Amino acid sequence: MYRMEESQYKLIDVKYHHIVIEGSHYEIGKQLAELLSQEPNAKQMHVSAKVNLKKLGFKDFETLWSYCEECAPGVIDEIQGFADGMEVSPQNLPFWNWTFTPSLGGECSQFAILSPTTKDHQIYAGRTYEWIHTEEDLKLFTTRVKGKADHIGFSCLLFGRHDGINEHGLVVSMTGGGIFGVPFKHRGPMFWLAIRAVLDRCTSVETALAHLETQPMTGYFTLMLVDKKDNAALVEFADGTMSVKQITSDNPEPYVFSVNHFRQPDMEQFNKRNASIIHHSKIREGLITSWYAKHAGKITRQDVQNLLVTEHPEGLCNHYYNDYFGTLWSMIFNVTQQSVDVCFSAPTHNEYRTFGLKGPVGIAEYPSIVPITKARL
Repeated sequence: MYRMEESQYKLIDVKYHHIVIEGSHYEIGKQLAELLSQEPNAKQMHVSAKVNLKKLGFKDFETLWSYCEECAPGVIDEIQGFADGMEVSPQNLPFWNWTFTPSLGGECSQFAILSPTTKDHQIYAGRTYEWIHTEEDLKLFTTRVKGKADHIGFSCLLFGRHDGINEHGLVVSMTGGGIFGVPFKHRGPMFWLAIRAVLDRCTSVETALAHLETQPMTGYFTLMLVDKKDNAALVEFADGTMSVKQITSDNPEPYVFSVNHFRQPDMEQFNKRNASIIHHSKIREGLITSWYAKHAGKITRQDVQNLLVTEHPEGLCNHYYNDYFGTLWSMIFNVTQQSVDVCFSAPTHNEYRTFGLKGPVGIAEYPSIVPITKARL
């Protein structure tokens, strides 16, 4: 395993949380407000941004409210419950300005391995999320909404999701497209609202694809879908353009992956706008490709973990937090068993823990080490 000398790192103590909530959307919102109100500066962190309707292109808040409900039914009730619990107007949540203004996506990696190529015939998905620790929720949610699928995944602005697995054995996660500073032409919410809707409502890759085809979205990113029926898909988005690669266990190479550039032939044109990180993305593309070629047909869970825990450029773990390229969490989904092993922060310095969809309502804290290095390979 490749890893720098410890003297190369500045070690920062960071707190992550696992939150379990259940009930109606509104009840969940109120529970969340109660749990988070115990945090120092909770209102400043979660409800201190007046919505900018003119910038978002909505004539009034009611129109924005209805638009959000169309994209992810029920989430506005959750927002209302949270606002009521915090005793503020729902217009004061940072969620609106970030979700409906085209913004950045993380510099992540993800891959899915279907059962014909694993030693134990289980379906695995691996995923790292890279960004900076000062600009994320750092909260893993187990969410059980009445009438919706239970799911577990990391939150974005509390109500969106970066990734997760639901009770139907459907996994969804994302990687950024590596395109920054380019004006957006297409109107729609960012990916975290779409991921939340998929986890709440969909049961398989097929139903998720059907939903995404009707979902307005903006930004440059790739969604990965995997289900327990041995199906997987990559969905590449580029400011209103969408391309899908879908596979089953019958494919000659039953695996998919994405990093931080577009790989579908009809989407490669957008890589011309990716100047800042495509070099590093290409390194990870080659790394995953060679890893699969070496282990295909006999891949184990440990092989998956080894790829995730080894440091870039020999593996997928990154410590360049000051460059918005540090591993904030690493996940190993056993899709067959519907469980997920989570490492809070870089797995070179922290352990994996297994989480599921059960457990009592409440909040648990997980201290972690963020190992920052200034070196950029």
